[in-house]
Amino acid sequence: MILSFSLSDFFRFPDDVASSLGIGEKLRTILSTALGGYLLVFIVLGLIWGILELFGVFIQKSQKQKTLIPSSPAPAVSQPSAPPIPTPSLPEEASDDTETVAAIAAAIAAYTGRPAESFRVVSFRKREPR
Repeated sequence: MILSFSLSDFFRFPDDVASSLGIGEKLRTILSTALGGYLLVFIVLGLIWGILELFGVFIQKSQKQKTLIPSSPAPAVSQPSAPPIPTPSLPEEASDDTETVAAIAAAIAAYTGRPAESFRVVSFRKREPR
């Protein structure tokens, strides 16, 4: 016994309904079913979105409450901080070169699989286009 199935059988109205409906009524029924399905999907998505927003609000409130309640009492006297250490400023061009050297070293390390400390970038120059 061979079973046959086609998409036209799947999307066809039952014979008793098909005989009593005109083409306009069939299209209206199909469109109303499709729009109802879309509406249902978007309603469910909206409910999921609302639930997730509520979870976010509750999580933010619980995090705020955790930050308001200190776990240990704060020290009464704060220690004086050390004065900032001045750092020598490099010229802008040298700063760009160090960033470029660091990027090149990181790229070579990633490509070869060896740590960046195992080699040293001595020089680099821009290649002229062909």
